[in-house]
Parts: sequence; structure tokens; C-alpha cells
Amino acid sequence: MNRNILNLAMTLGLVAVMDYRFTGNAVHEVLGIVLELLFVLHNALNRFWYGAIGTGNQNLFRGLVTAVNLLLLLMILVVTGTGVLISQTVFAAFSLSGHLWVHQLHTFSAYSGFILCGIHLGLHWRAIAGRICRELGLDSSQASIVLAGRVASLFIIGYGIYSSFSHQIGAKLFFEHVFSGWGAKPSLLGFLVDYPAIFGCYTLITHYLVQLLQNRDFAGRN
Repeated sequence: MNRNILNLAMTLGLVAVMDYRFTGNAVHEVLGIVLELLFVLHNALNRFWYGAIGTGNQNLFRGLVTAVNLLLLLMILVVTGTGVLISQTVFAAFSLSGHLWVHQLHTFSAYSGFILCGIHLGLHWRAIAGRICRELGLDSSQASIVLAGRVASLFIIGYGIYSSFSHQIGAKLFFEHVFSGWGAKPSLLGFLVDYPAIFGCYTLITHYLVQLLQNRDFAGRN
């Protein structure tokens, strides 16, 4: 399977499962299973990375990649396990849906994993963006392309921060069970824009922080 298609499918699937109110329970659970299978495939294709942990030259960037990847793997395992325990459709026979802490842990691991996926993508964004530009026949060093990318990045980061507050991401990460708005189905536009912006926000902030660290490291050597 083409890795670009796999990565795109994973990103779209991740965004689609983030708002339970929009998809409904049955679709949410099925999408979650599909997403987990895509993660398994992604890890299978990158299985040699695990064997290389701790080998070769170590630096800050590689340490960050390792920490993020391992934390992301942990969150995937937790969200999968808790998802089974609160299932109302696919795994209803195993349900512990009456236990509030299971719901809170599922929410925490889901949003933590969502953010970590954005950070994971941001750590590799320079290579990914370069590959996309090559496939589209664009010169990534062209001044107009660089300017357009930075303007788009500022908009995504700004709106992503706003959406993070409006969707109470912090409350979900701190195990605060948020009931407000659960019964109200979000608009299609809000669903299609808000969560991609939140995801893109963490991706781009990570990308620019990595660039800053690498530029400082390079300057320190000269």
C-alpha cells in the first residue's frame, strides 16, 4: 500500500472519529476499528524502527521522535482497550459503559493520541511537505510558495488554538467529564474545519519548533 495514501487515510480517519456527536455511535465504533487496523499496518511497515531504538548516534531530535512515538503507541493501546469496554454496538458484550472513569480514560487517551499524531506528523513535516511539492511539480524554495505556506500556517495555528478552546480540549485532557453540548450535533462545516485545524495546529507548531531548534544547533556549531 502506498505510504502517502495510508498516511492520508489515517489522518482523515482520525479526524472523523473525534466528534462522537456527529458520526453517531455505530459509525464511530466502526471507524475506530478501521483506524486501529490502519495503525497496525502503519506500524508493520515501519517495524524496523523499533529495532533501531537506542542504536546509532543519539541527539535531541531523535530522542523527541522516540518519546512521541512510544507515547503515541501507548495512547493507541489505551484508547483501543477502553473503546472495547465502553462499546455499545460492536463489542457490547464486554461493555462497562456505566463506569465513568472508563469514559474519562477513553476521552483522555483519544485526545492525547490526536495531539501526539499531530506532533508526530510535525516532526516529519519538512520531508512530507517536500515530497508533496515534488509530486505536484512545485519548487518548495520559491519565494511565493514559502510565503503562501507561512500565511496558511499562521491561519491554521490561530484557528486551531481558538478551536482547541471552543471544543474544551484542555478539560478532556485533565479528566474533566464535559457534558455541556453533548446533545447538540455540530454543524458539518464546524466538524470539517475545526478538528483538522486543531490537528494542523499541533503539526505546524511542532514543525516550526523543530526548525528553530535545528537552526540554533547548526548556528552553535559554526
